[in-house]
Amino acid sequence: MGMNLGGLSGKGGMKDINVTPLIDVVLVMLIIFMVITPIMINEMAVNLPEKTETVEQEDMPKQQVVVAVCEDGTVALNRQIMNMETLAVKVAQRLRSKSKKVVFVDGHPEAPYDRMVELMDAVRNAGADKIGLASLKTPEEFRACTAAAAAPPPPAAPEAPAG
Repeated sequence: MGMNLGGLSGKGGMKDINVTPLIDVVLVMLIIFMVITPIMINEMAVNLPEKTETVEQEDMPKQQVVVAVCEDGTVALNRQIMNMETLAVKVAQRLRSKSKKVVFVDGHPEAPYDRMVELMDAVRNAGADKIGLASLKTPEEFRACTAAAAAPPPPAAPEAPAG
């Protein structure tokens, strides 16, 4: 039962590196990382609604509170443009009588981001428990800053016959 210790037998040092322990260590580390990785991933809890049918609705219900930031940075409450302080006071007044204090926030696609954050902070400070964000719309679809009572343009008058 002999063992080669390199230079003792007079043949010199070992020429090859034994990689078997290296492979064993790498495989053990791979298994450890595969087990730990799913634990390390942080997930954000999101309450998604059940799938429902969408219905086009032009006018929002009167009890619903919708605030919006217009393209130029002005803010509106249920399509009425006002300054931020007035908006916060009116939102607080509307939320006092509600059991579910939910406010929906909408914004023009080109509205300033800092103004959106400022509006959400004002709504939260006014007493909203939940803030719902409206889906992104194209500039043509965005109507939250238009007057609610704005009538559609009158039809063009028929032209008088030439003659």
